[in-house]
Amino acid sequence: MKQKGNPFKRGNTWSFIYYVKDESGKRIQKWKGGYATREEAVKELEIHKAKAKLNEVFIGSNETLEHYLNRWFATHKLTLQPNTINGYNGIIQKHIIPALGKVKIKDLKVSQIQQFYNMLMEQKSLSPKSVTYVHNVLKTALKYAVTDKLIEDNVCLKVKPPKVPKYKSILLSSEQMRVLLSYLKGKKYETEIYLAVMLGLRRGEVLGLKFSDVDFDRHTISIQRQVSTVKDDTKKRNESYYGLKCLKSESSNRVLSISADIELMIKRRKIYNDYQKSCLGEFYHDNDLICCDDCGDVLSPQTLYHAFKRALKECNLPDIRFHDLRHSYATLCIDLNVPIKVLSQSLGHSSTSVTDSVYADSIRVKQELANMIGEAIKIDSIINSSAC
Repeated sequence: MKQKGNPFKRGNTWSFIYYVKDESGKRIQKWKGGYATREEAVKELEIHKAKAKLNEVFIGSNETLEHYLNRWFATHKLTLQPNTINGYNGIIQKHIIPALGKVKIKDLKVSQIQQFYNMLMEQKSLSPKSVTYVHNVLKTALKYAVTDKLIEDNVCLKVKPPKVPKYKSILLSSEQMRVLLSYLKGKKYETEIYLAVMLGLRRGEVLGLKFSDVDFDRHTISIQRQVSTVKDDTKKRNESYYGLKCLKSESSNRVLSISADIELMIKRRKIYNDYQKSCLGEFYHDNDLICCDDCGDVLSPQTLYHAFKRALKECNLPDIRFHDLRHSYATLCIDLNVPIKVLSQSLGHSSTSVTDSVYADSIRVKQELANMIGEAIKIDSIINSSAC
């Protein structure tokens, strides 16, 4: 039986009643429970009373999740990058709204969202990583609903998204890299893949290179931009397209030493691009790009991706991601005993700790191997015996 008074005891825990206003200003009774002692409940009750007095508690929005998400996204997308905009919009329209759109945001329950995530994996066959992305979008949107005092709590904070298994890169050996580059010799996209293999560049970084970035006297190349989706502010619908952008961080801007083979590859590409320019005349768009399409324009990352996949298949090599070329480069550097600081700077990492965390397994295995060899040969024993 409920004990009179406020706070009051319900079973073995304490609860209290407090009042808030809905959107029309109507006073609504609410209650909270689960406190171990009366003192804890009293303290929390005073906090809620103070918030209500300052109008910091404003609960009871009848807005549906569909209406709220569309309204929130229309404003929030102005602060996002084009790729993120497309991802958020797809998640909201394809997954969240069809399943939960008609629910009022104030009525969202932890169990509803948990069941929603289960459904996405079981019925829609979404991966744990994709479901975690859905979770992050919904959590971010509801965070602003709390800030705007449309709801009291962000229920997503109480939901456990699925555990995402750590991706294990598939690496190419030095011999497999040779097979790939030998196959590409003289073929289209040879330059793009060659630079990725030999310099450990990201796909966008490869496509953002210009001839003016190359210093043949100092034998260096500057990495200072990338190809990615950019907004077209001249169009009413704020559409996006592939274009040149600055790199994400200051550490990504770097100057790399290049070999004579890389210089020769770049000079050959210059000859090819100049030939295209002479053939197309005014229809050629000279953007000074090393890796461009036949008209001189930015090459689509998707075009390079599909060409890379075809090359792997033709060479009977593992079906890896383009980004795994970067990981293969880094692992090869570790095998060649390149100092971690040098490797970190070459990859454009913000610190050696980032490099160490990404390639910890490779570094650890090398150290374990060194220790095993040392133990097997018993170096100390040999030294001591020699001294005697």
